[in-house]
Amino acid sequence: MAYALRPEDLSFMDTAPIQIREEATIAAPPDQVWPAFADAAAWPSWFSGMKDAHYTSGSPFGVDSTRAVKVATLKVNETILVFDENERFAFRVDDANVPALAAMVELITLEPSGGGADTIVVYRQAVELKTWARLFAPIMHRQLRGALRSSLVTLADWVAAPSR
Repeated sequence: MAYALRPEDLSFMDTAPIQIREEATIAAPPDQVWPAFADAAAWPSWFSGMKDAHYTSGSPFGVDSTRAVKVATLKVNETILVFDENERFAFRVDDANVPALAAMVELITLEPSGGGADTIVVYRQAVELKTWARLFAPIMHRQLRGALRSSLVTLADWVAAPSR
């Protein structure tokens, strides 16, 4: 069963009760990091616990495209909010198979560094839980932050892999 979430835009990044921000410097220019985000099928190769990700709308992919994602036992449907090649990727969660989420938006920014040879990846998550689930907010915060940290380490490995 899918539980609908409240549709939010990017302004939710600054107002959400749970805000997670992780950052990593990847030893590659943004155009080599971008495919990890733009290609839905790439996500399970580097994002912690992700078992599947695929677009559910036709190509070309961009703003308003939709995806289905499975992370551990969580299944969600998403809508792409921002698709700025080599710069920004954002999406909102439209529905989930668990009733605890009220709203969720994620934003990834890629910023050239080191004269363009490196990329600073900033990954932000904004979450609001349903009233009954707010007791679990500290646990969720810890789990999301840990998953993002490990995912960004794996992202660096994915980008560096010669055979991806």
